[in-house]
Amino acid sequence: MDKTFSKRVIVRITSFAVAAAVLLSGAGFAGYKLISRYKNKVEGGYQLALNDLADYTSNIRTTLEKSIFANTAAQQQPSFAKLMSMSEGAKSSLSQLPMSSGQANDIQKFFAQVGDFSFYALSKLAKNNTLSSAERESLKTLYRYACDLDIAVEDMAAAYSDGSVDIGEPITLKGNLPSADETAALTLDGGFREMNDGFADYPTMIYDGPFSDHVANRSSAFLREMPEVTKEQALIIAASFLKKDKSKLFYEGQTKGNLPTYNFSTDSDYITVTKKGGYVDIYRSSEAYHTTTLSYDDVLAEAKKRLIELYREEFTESYYSISDNVCTINFAYTENGVVCYPDLIKVSVSMQTGEIVGWCASGYLMSHTKRDLPAPKISEATAQMSLSPELKVKSVKTALIPTGGYNEVLTYEFLCESGNETLLVYINGDTALEEQLYIVLKSDNGMLVM
Repeated sequence: MDKTFSKRVIVRITSFAVAAAVLLSGAGFAGYKLISRYKNKVEGGYQLALNDLADYTSNIRTTLEKSIFANTAAQQQPSFAKLMSMSEGAKSSLSQLPMSSGQANDIQKFFAQVGDFSFYALSKLAKNNTLSSAERESLKTLYRYACDLDIAVEDMAAAYSDGSVDIGEPITLKGNLPSADETAALTLDGGFREMNDGFADYPTMIYDGPFSDHVANRSSAFLREMPEVTKEQALIIAASFLKKDKSKLFYEGQTKGNLPTYNFSTDSDYITVTKKGGYVDIYRSSEAYHTTTLSYDDVLAEAKKRLIELYREEFTESYYSISDNVCTINFAYTENGVVCYPDLIKVSVSMQTGEIVGWCASGYLMSHTKRDLPAPKISEATAQMSLSPELKVKSVKTALIPTGGYNEVLTYEFLCESGNETLLVYINGDTALEEQLYIVLKSDNGMLVM
């Protein structure tokens, strides 16, 4: 049957269609404006990070130059303190820029070494020592590389300053990952890759700091003389640690470097076993835990039980943190009452099931060795005289602590309070000098230090 529409109906339909088109157009325009504002905001953040990086690099170059010529602690100490702060700012700014993985690793390492060398120099000056000729040469090396980097970063910042090219220029993805050609389209990659390559011949710097190359490249004293296990033996060790049949584990290859390992996995576990000695180095579970049914004391007992099973040695718990119903506890090897903090093992326990769900023994495996631990040369009472009068001592123990690099120092560890603050202060057991000071942060989620 034919249907006819009155003029009024036709007008209504037409009006609705026009209104819908206007609404859709408006929504599209609003969406475009929203996307545009978001893009501009992100781009503005990139511009700020690049400009900040240029400022930090320039100031690092200038301050390094001043530190070369400064010859008194009064002049040197402010420069090194400034360098520590600026190196952290430079690392932060560099990390905020949109680059492919690995394009600026050596530049990041350079900034880290600037900060770490400065910390080392400050510590030395605070003990009324002076920089050696070799350390002054290290300063000159840092300065030479800072000069080249300053020019390159400044040129890059200038190239993007007019806004004609976006720093965060998008790339076309195939699937979830960019192809090699598409990765090159990232606007910062080429420039920073070239800068990074400029550090290919960066010399090894030997000084007492955590980023020092001689520390990063050292081998394990503990495992050095131990026999090497086979892949099959490592598989059995991993299966025993996980308390699973070895047929459930898959071989994931080997890791080289200063702590070579065999690597295995299950559907929910990843575990590594050292090639020498056959010790479990890293273990982590991907299982999720949704409730907490156990207390800190419960999981602490379980972690200690596993440590005793594996090592038959004494360990002392220190800091811990709770996240996602998992408690991670730091344990340090203890010998004749001396807590050896370099020999650290981190154990994670589910507060829902009481199972071990994480393990990191790298600190212990790299640092543990037979030590001659004599009694401190000064008394506890003498060491306590070095503390601030603002502090009230709650407990004392003897502790071996790592310096920034490979060295270790025997100290008195004073747990102190001042008002609502809790602090840990480490006093050198031979010289009575203050080696370290940490603020202890306690909460429902653990006990950490800063």
